[in-house]
Amino acid sequence: MIQHIIPVYFLRDGIQARIETVQGDSGREFVFNAEDITLTNDMSAKVYIKKPSGFSCYSNAAIQDNAVTVKATTQMIAETGVSLGQIQLYRGNEKVTSFLFRLDVKESKVDATGIESKDEFTILEQTIKEALAAINAANTARSAAEEAAKKAESAAEAANTSSGNADTAAERANTEAEKAVTAAGNANDAAVLATEEAGNAEKATTNANAVYEKLKNMNVEQVNQDITDIKDAIAKTIMVEG
Repeated sequence: MIQHIIPVYFLRDGIQARIETVQGDSGREFVFNAEDITLTNDMSAKVYIKKPSGFSCYSNAAIQDNAVTVKATTQMIAETGVSLGQIQLYRGNEKVTSFLFRLDVKESKVDATGIESKDEFTILEQTIKEALAAINAANTARSAAEEAAKKAESAAEAANTSSGNADTAAERANTEAEKAVTAAGNANDAAVLATEEAGNAEKATTNANAVYEKLKNMNVEQVNQDITDIKDAIAKTIMVEG
């Protein structure tokens, strides 16, 4: 709602800027213009305020247009009186602190009675939140890694099982192939034997045909007579020799 423009110095202790504000307000924003240095995008900024009681506030701030901007918190202006503040700039491991500025908090007659002043370290709170977020992210990543490891293990087991099945199938295929080769050999042997038997049958047929040709015109009665004559001749020969 309201911006306070405050000059701050880093190279010399100039006139201390004085900010007047009202106790307990939450709609104020402090813009600290760097008067003697140039702020760059690779810098970060923090605002430190020490209250009259000794309590302090430490907050992150934004850098824009060569100025450091921070929204006033309730604790920054919880106490009446003069608080002293400084700006800290960071770049990598380097740190630069501004000279002091003054925060003059006036008493609120409206609703400031219930404000309890205390330390406020929003930087620490943010760091804790970031740490918790990092822990949660790490736990999530660990769970995802464990789940991925389980899936990888299951996939490896499935692959080993498939490999074993493939080996068994290959062995069965080789056995069946050997059987097929043996059967083919037996079939070839049977074919050779069949060819030989066919040749023998053809020879037998030829011989039978030749015998038939010899016998088809033969006179059976004449053959019987010839046999009888041969028997008689043999018998007479035996008698003469006797």
